[in-house]
Amino acid sequence: MDRVLVEKRDAGAIAPVDSRPGVPRLVAWAALAGAGLTVLAVVAMLLRRLPTGSRLAGWTYPYDRAAGEWHVVWPALVVAPAVLGLLWLSRRLPARFDGAVVAGWFLAVIPLQLLLRRYALPSLGDIVVSDRANSFHSPSQRWSIGEFMGDYMGLVEQLPPHARTNMPGKTMLYFLLDALGLGPGAMGVAVLAVANLSAVLLWLIVRDLTGDRRIALYTLVLGLFLPGALYFVPVLNAVSPVPILLALWLHVRFLKTGRAGYALGLGGALYLTVFVEALPLVLGIVFAALLGVALRQRTMSWSDTLRLVGLALAGFAACYAAMWGLFGYDLFDNFAYVLADANDFNARWRPYGMWVTRNLWYLALAGGVASCVMLAAAAYDAVRRRSAHPAAVLTLSGIAVLIVLDLWGINRGETVRLWIFLAVYLQIGAAWLCARTERFWPAAVLVSAAVLQAGIGSAMIGFVRI
Repeated sequence: MDRVLVEKRDAGAIAPVDSRPGVPRLVAWAALAGAGLTVLAVVAMLLRRLPTGSRLAGWTYPYDRAAGEWHVVWPALVVAPAVLGLLWLSRRLPARFDGAVVAGWFLAVIPLQLLLRRYALPSLGDIVVSDRANSFHSPSQRWSIGEFMGDYMGLVEQLPPHARTNMPGKTMLYFLLDALGLGPGAMGVAVLAVANLSAVLLWLIVRDLTGDRRIALYTLVLGLFLPGALYFVPVLNAVSPVPILLALWLHVRFLKTGRAGYALGLGGALYLTVFVEALPLVLGIVFAALLGVALRQRTMSWSDTLRLVGLALAGFAACYAAMWGLFGYDLFDNFAYVLADANDFNARWRPYGMWVTRNLWYLALAGGVASCVMLAAAAYDAVRRRSAHPAAVLTLSGIAVLIVLDLWGINRGETVRLWIFLAVYLQIGAAWLCARTERFWPAAVLVSAAVLQAGIGSAMIGFVRI
């Protein structure tokens, strides 16, 4: 049984997004406004005029270079045409090559990303071994997996700062990379590759829900050149979107097929999400929205919903029992410790009121100024037209996540890094708006803006300190 959530034509085929030969006025204005604001932002970066935080509010990112170092622009000017050429070719290939297109992007993008970070300070390898910037690598050199996980709560106070205040899943990644025999520089590239999986998972989610190849492709490319991820990689917040997006894809697959294996896998992916970083669980609003649509469209019944919840809980419980049985590790005790530390830190150092607005500016730094303009236009249009398109559901539920997360105040400052998981997800709205037209130039403008912002921001601003 294939219970499709997407819109259908009368003939039963999946309907693509409502695209037109020309460019709708909203798309054109949003693309041009986003491009113009991006140019202003990158010039301000080059002149050290772009606000990067607030010392009064407790956090700011320093500039790494003197004003007017225009030579740092050339990597972006080389990468952008290469990316646009690949995107133009990908659009023209028939549907049977979709898998090969995604695999090609996954392989080809890493050299382009590394070139884009040509002037970023410090190097990937230096970040990996730095306890100040990363701190997840050194525990993997000090203890074995059994020692580390077997007495985790006993060891936690001995860990470097970031490792102590995070869940242990990030450190476990370095145990895996070390087992592969990789050095620090190669580990940094491997982390970049793992981070790129978030864009692949977004492609799967959008393709399965909308059936529109163009939206899925644009989402993939925007996810691969997300400024926030490229600013911080190999800091492991760039990897944090992967578990929750895996869970979201498994959720979508269950809604479409009703197969038990997807629901069990969903439970396992949710355990992995908490084990790596629990904050992305706020995307549960998106899960609920999609489930609500399925119930309203009667492609899911309440008994199916109970089955989904029961199987997901079983998958989660199986992972919990396995970790308890192997290592005596209690996920919930660990999570309570991390949450208490975060609340205490905010109460002492970060005023709530100042960051409610500043966090939104940091989201634009992470997600791309142009993408945020396109996202706002897409959300406005979805509400105005009362759109039931699956991309509208994904976009508006993502906006709801942003509102809840910002007003909650659990993150105050540093959200260029901490909200990477949300920034990459919100690329769906920008991609959806670009896909309203068959013309290439709005997508080309949007992708070029993301590349430009990522490259110059990486070079000029000290997002990572060692």
